[in-house]
Amino acid sequence: MVQVTGMKICPGMANLTPAQLRKVMSLESELGVILVAHGRMPTVATLTKEELASVQALEKKTGTVLVAYRD
Repeated sequence: MVQVTGMKICPGMANLTPAQLRKVMSLESELGVILVAHGRMPTVATLTKEELASVQALEKKTGTVLVAYRD
């Protein structure tokens, strides 16, 4: 997991065994998708209009998609 100044970039990533990982990768191949395994799904944050505008502005600047979670 990548960390920046102690903060998790993607909270709740699952720790898969090699056998589980092979199964996930097989299904990805079968379906033609990318699957992300979460050990627990974090709560998606409810943002104010101002907070959402800030996130959207940063998305535009960075060319990324950001998802806000509450831990």
